[in-house]
Amino acid sequence: MPSPASSTELCRAIVDSVQQGRYPDSEDIISASLPPSAFSDALKLLDNARDQVKARVRTSSKDSAQDIDGWISQAKQLRKDIEIVQSSSRDIITKAQRNKELQQDVHDARSKLHLLEAELAFNQELAAMMEKVRHVRRAAGQIQHLSNQGELLGATELTVETEKELGEKGRRIKAFGVLANAIKDVRHDIGEALDREWQVLIRIEANISTLCLPHELQSTSTIARALENFGLLGEHIDDLTRQLEVAILLPRMQLQYGIHERLLAVDSNTLKISESASPMNLHRLIDDLSSLIVFLEKNLPPSVVDPLSKVLTPMLVERLISLRLSAAIPEDLSALRGLDSTRDEIHRFSEILSSHGWPGRDKLHAWINGVPQLWVQQRQRSSLECVRKLLKRGYGEVKTVERVETQLISHQDHLFTGNTRNDNWNAEWSDEDNSGPTEKKQSQESPAAEQEGEDVIAWGLDDEAGDDTNSMNPASSAASDEENDAWGWGDDKNVMEDAWSPRNDRKTPSSREPDRHDRHKTQRKVTLRESYNITALPVDILDLINRVIFDVDELDRQNSSGFPTNLAVLSLSTLPSLLLVMYRASASNFYSIDKNGNMFLYNDCLWLADRLQWIAQNQSPKQSRLRFHDEIAALEAFGKRSYGKEMESQRTLVKDLLDGAQGFVNCTEPPFSHECDLAVSTIVDRLRDTHKQWKGVLSYSALLQSIGSLLSTVIDKIIIDVEDMSDISEPESQRLTAYCKQVNALEDLFVPPHSAAPISSEEDAVPLTAVYAPGWLKFQYLSEILDSSLVDIIYLWIDGGLKLEYDTEEVVELIEALFADSEHRRRAIGDIRRSSRR
Repeated sequence: MPSPASSTELCRAIVDSVQQGRYPDSEDIISASLPPSAFSDALKLLDNARDQVKARVRTSSKDSAQDIDGWISQAKQLRKDIEIVQSSSRDIITKAQRNKELQQDVHDARSKLHLLEAELAFNQELAAMMEKVRHVRRAAGQIQHLSNQGELLGATELTVETEKELGEKGRRIKAFGVLANAIKDVRHDIGEALDREWQVLIRIEANISTLCLPHELQSTSTIARALENFGLLGEHIDDLTRQLEVAILLPRMQLQYGIHERLLAVDSNTLKISESASPMNLHRLIDDLSSLIVFLEKNLPPSVVDPLSKVLTPMLVERLISLRLSAAIPEDLSALRGLDSTRDEIHRFSEILSSHGWPGRDKLHAWINGVPQLWVQQRQRSSLECVRKLLKRGYGEVKTVERVETQLISHQDHLFTGNTRNDNWNAEWSDEDNSGPTEKKQSQESPAAEQEGEDVIAWGLDDEAGDDTNSMNPASSAASDEENDAWGWGDDKNVMEDAWSPRNDRKTPSSREPDRHDRHKTQRKVTLRESYNITALPVDILDLINRVIFDVDELDRQNSSGFPTNLAVLSLSTLPSLLLVMYRASASNFYSIDKNGNMFLYNDCLWLADRLQWIAQNQSPKQSRLRFHDEIAALEAFGKRSYGKEMESQRTLVKDLLDGAQGFVNCTEPPFSHECDLAVSTIVDRLRDTHKQWKGVLSYSALLQSIGSLLSTVIDKIIIDVEDMSDISEPESQRLTAYCKQVNALEDLFVPPHSAAPISSEEDAVPLTAVYAPGWLKFQYLSEILDSSLVDIIYLWIDGGLKLEYDTEEVVELIEALFADSEHRRRAIGDIRRSSRR
């Protein structure tokens, strides 16, 4: 352990620390404590060190004593300068404070000066205002005096001057506001006096259609100037114009009972409409209007006539055009040349207006030049209104029309050969070789042109032709789509597909075509005829279109210099399209009232399209501007769309009715058996009712096509429901067979009558159910399967043509549902599957 530090070492460490700022290096000294006994030694060492420092200072200051004296003297001089600067600063501050006091005195004096000046200006303005008040009060008294004396012109002039003198101050100064209100009251009194004077001078009695004007113009001129001073002349001119219109112009221009008119009588300063009626005459009307203008100019001052002419003439010309000239434009083209005299009279009236300095000449000339277009517009309005009335009237008389179509058919086509042993299969048809152009024309309303599109589909002769019909011409499709977009049609594409080709999905063995070379050798031309019913609407609309076509031809033949036919022809050529657009836009609403509306609409559209097609094919080169191609396509698409919507509605209905059978599950167990019986009987009755309903509308082929489509929907649903049954007991099989027989009874709807079947006798007629109802043969086989044994089913599969309608798995599933698992069932299934691999 190290020895403790001595007190001397501690005191020396303290002195070194104070004198030199040095700390001891020994740990003993740093950690040692200073005892009180060492304080005296430490003080002594500090005193000695201080004395040494003082001695060194004295020794070092002996050499710089003179410099220190100089510093002391400079410090004293600096102190004196500071005292002088402080004294100067106090003087400056004192003077600055004095200047502020003087500036405040100046500001106070200036404020007093401004106040005195404002008081002086106020007194001067007050004096001037009081002078103006006195002047205005004097002027108000003069105005009242002039008004009482009847000097209304001077009163109005003084009132206007006084109001200008008041100016803006009348709204800002209360005293002037009071005076302004007084002037306003006086102005109102003068205005009422002017109204009374105006009514006294210009008297119009509307009940007796009389206008009386003063003999002297001076009084009227004075009143007019006074009204103009007040800015009331325009209002009185407008009121006078309305009174003239009601009391004079309308009674003179309007016709009584459509053919008579009242005359204008002028007597000195009185103008009156006579009570007696005379036959309408435009020449006499123009004379009376001229007399009216002369009468007004003679009995009214220019200050009234000039503004009156600017207001009265536009109304007069407008009334003349709307009441007389528009009615003079005939709808019949043959009477259009009678407008020459009308144009001459209007030209004469325009010259009369110009000679008197009245406006309106340009508008009359514009009407003269626009007569062709006005005639076309009137013709368009009347034609469209006629279409609306026809649709509102209803179907009218239902007519039976005939469709004639020439087809190339084969001797091998069993649809027409029927019994191949019969050599007179075409006894009911006329060969084209024996029929001339007249035999190909339809009776009454049927088109004479050959049709290859929808007619082929409706007859159900050629699937290939039907496919061609489905693919329309692109231009026609574009036109139809544009039409659909315009009227909000074409949203349901499925309905459209059904409308275009109701039998596109039919695939039967009889539809297969023979080899092209063999077919060419066996084909021959026959003319097919078929009747169907249409309403009177398309016939009436076609009459309107034929009338337009006749008028277009007449306009082409006219070369009158006063009638620009080119413009009229171009405008009139668009009218058939407008009529057909109107028909398509409104037909659905009016046809829907009848339960057969959609089918009638289908027939009407196709018949009208056929007629337009015939017109388009037989029009002359000059009629080439009448383009019916797009309208024909739109009509056909619209009619087929209506047919498709009706068919879709009927299909939905029969599906809903058949859904009541609930898939024929438990069809032998009450109450399910009752529901199944009811569903099947209801479906059969529904199809028979629909056939009866449409029989009086559609053609025979279209009727079979439509009923076949509905029947196909029914049998497809039954087939699917039966195939979905995993287990069919013997009672259920018998019940299902009975249901199939009920549906099979509908086959009599497809037996062609003697007039429609291309066979020799009605007894040989073969039902066309398989042709018009896709899946009919498959349904027949289903009925056989439900009522057959395994041996019979195998025979049908191998030798009976069952494999043409069913695939292997369908038959296997039916066998598994009908027969219990046994060796015979497994062997039968194996035979069927082995046979299908061959």
